[in-house]
Amino acid sequence: MKTQDLTMVPRSDQDASLPFPSLDGNTLQAYNKLVSTLYRCLHDNTGFQSFFDAFQQHFKALQGGILGVTSNPQRMVYGWTFGYPEGFEEWYINSDLPEKDEALTRYARLPPRQFDSFLGGDSSRTILDILGPESRAWAEAVGMGDSAGMLVTRENGTNVVFMANRHQDFGPYTDDELLQMNLLAPHIENAVALHLKLYQSNSDNENLAMALNHVNKPLVVFNALGSIAQANDAARNLLTHTGNLFIGEDQRLHSSDKRLSRKLHDAISTCIVHSHKGHLDTRTLFIHNGPERLAICLTPLVAESVENNGVLAELFSFDIEPVPDLERIQTLFQCTPAEAAVAAALIQGLGAGAIAEEKQISIHTARQHIKNLLAKNGYRKQTELVAMLVRALG
Repeated sequence: MKTQDLTMVPRSDQDASLPFPSLDGNTLQAYNKLVSTLYRCLHDNTGFQSFFDAFQQHFKALQGGILGVTSNPQRMVYGWTFGYPEGFEEWYINSDLPEKDEALTRYARLPPRQFDSFLGGDSSRTILDILGPESRAWAEAVGMGDSAGMLVTRENGTNVVFMANRHQDFGPYTDDELLQMNLLAPHIENAVALHLKLYQSNSDNENLAMALNHVNKPLVVFNALGSIAQANDAARNLLTHTGNLFIGEDQRLHSSDKRLSRKLHDAISTCIVHSHKGHLDTRTLFIHNGPERLAICLTPLVAESVENNGVLAELFSFDIEPVPDLERIQTLFQCTPAEAAVAAALIQGLGAGAIAEEKQISIHTARQHIKNLLAKNGYRKQTELVAMLVRALG
């Protein structure tokens, strides 16, 4: 059979109305346990992990999760996952794979609340013949045998998709299993909708946002979905002045440059994912805007419930032409003139390689100056040092 013959399409309403096999007593009891576990997830701060654990065991799932994905381009902006290696979410957010992920594309096109699988129970097929090169490489690496999923909801340009991959050792998902998933589907939709309501009404970030206008420097608070909960007047004035950044109708921060928009959204999403794991390092983005350079320091916000974490963005505007005050840098950061010159370059958004080229020094020397700046000022990471340089001199 040719590869194109293996490509699946969503089942029609007529197909969905065909009789399914019935559930036996034990299976129905297991299904009821899954439903109760799902709704219990709304009463604690562990997200959907307990439901994922039960789902993974019951359906012999390898990995998956609930992912919020923008439509055009297809990018992951938030999510809860299970079964993936450490650091997967950050890598996935910052990669091109979501745009080429056949599973995400397939499930996003389904009618809401309708599970479907790639193989439809046919053990004579292999999912590797269906997937494109990028997804096939991942599937081969983890031993994927089948994938099932559903569109949970579609709202404000974001598709929320539930997906569950399965190892090849367990064969394709059966009709019985897809029946159980379809019985679960409306409950998954309800639970996710309620969880998103809890995100959007998070009092921690709202209270912080209300206090922003008491601070003169430009500040923006992003909620757990990466949307803007509040931007103070100073931030809105700066955004208007730059003309390059703006708040869109979807309440996200955008740029007229699509690549920059993507960079912003990926950095914010990465911050939120890091906050779930207790990594609270500040990330700094540098944006060129004519004669100015804009620096955005992103710091994770930790709420009482980890699932309500957000991000605080501090905005700083620099003139490109004036040379930073090296004497002031030496005084503030206890460093030599050579180290101050490297610090000034870090404020301009340069890395060690670019600094070495600009200063006509070896990259080893540039890295050594950065290490000295870290050690003298008690910072563990270069991102922390850059954020403090920007805050001190912005």
